[in-house]
Amino acid sequence: MIIWGSRGREIEQRSGQFHCPQCDNEQEYRLYRVATYFTLYFIPLFETEHHGNYVKCGGCRGQYKPEVLDYKPPSAAERMILSVRADLESGTPVEMTRTKLVNAGLQENTADEVVALAAGDDRLRCAACNLSFVRSVPRCAACGGGLSGG
Repeated sequence: MIIWGSRGREIEQRSGQFHCPQCDNEQEYRLYRVATYFTLYFIPLFETEHHGNYVKCGGCRGQYKPEVLDYKPPSAAERMILSVRADLESGTPVEMTRTKLVNAGLQENTADEVVALAAGDDRLRCAACNLSFVRSVPRCAACGGGLSGG
C-alpha cells in the first residue's frame, strides 16, 4: 500500500533585525515561506503550491508582509517636525508652537528652524490678534476672527 498526500509547511527563510510597526522599535524577526508539499509516506518530497511569505516579530509575535523589512522609520528630527506640523494644523498659532518648543528645552534658533520647516512660508495672519497660522487653519484660535494672507 502506498500512502501519499499533501501537507502545509512553514519554513524559516532567514532572520535578523527590523523595525516592528507594532513595537515601534528594532526587534528580531523571522521570515517564513508557506507552501503545500506532496508527501509520500508522510515525508514531504516537493512543493506543489506556494502560498506566500510572512515576517514574524520576535517581540510582539505580530505577523507582517515581507515589505515591512524595507521600512525605515523617521529620525527623531523628522518625528519632531511631523509632531509640530500636526500641532500647527490643529489650529495652534505659529508663535505659541515656537514658545512650546523653547519651554520644552530647545534653543530659540533650533525652535525657529523646526517651526519654519513644519509651517513653511505660506502662512495666514489674524488681523485682530496678529498671530500667524498655517494655511489649512480656517479661523484664529484665540479670537475666532478670519485669517488673511501674509
